[in-house]
Amino acid sequence: MTKTRDNDPVKRPSFSETRGFTMVETAIVLLIISIVIAMSAPRLIKSSGSLPLKTAAKKLGAALRYSRSQAVNTGSTYNTIFHTEENKVIVLKVPAPLVPYSAETIAEMEEFQESTDISSPQSQKIEIKEYSLPDGIIFEQIIISDIDSHEEDEGGIYQISFSPNGGSRGGEIILADKKERMYRITVNRITGVVTVAEAEEEN
Repeated sequence: MTKTRDNDPVKRPSFSETRGFTMVETAIVLLIISIVIAMSAPRLIKSSGSLPLKTAAKKLGAALRYSRSQAVNTGSTYNTIFHTEENKVIVLKVPAPLVPYSAETIAEMEEFQESTDISSPQSQKIEIKEYSLPDGIIFEQIIISDIDSHEEDEGGIYQISFSPNGGSRGGEIILADKKERMYRITVNRITGVVTVAEAEEEN
């Protein structure tokens, strides 16, 4: 027991007199937590389960963006090839046509190349990059111009080409996993811009 300034005794409340949570309040809190967990768990499970598919879709989108960027930067045509039978993506550079230089001009260029270590325009190399889809991920559908993999058999090989101005014929590639979850990679027909988004399952 303590005293105030007026020397009046003040009684401190004992532990038993302080108010804690009642059983009803505790039960309500636990119920709310259970509801939140039950609502969020399916989304978390779905998100983690589709991670390989999402990663594959992003890598495929990155391969297409790389093709477009390199086509613009190098002035060469870049092809992104989809091999559905081998579940593989191939980026292939097509060298620009050689300029018909005269023999005298070529000799001068070669002499300049030797003195500066700069590659000659006459010696362009083909560039090839490959990416294999993870196990369980497949090409569900590929649509390029008027070609649809569901309707026409192209031998399992399809391609989207990017010209030096960044344009292309456009196209749409749909990836799917074993649980029929799908991602759509779209190439704009006019601009060549690539977008990646989750695709809704079609009934």
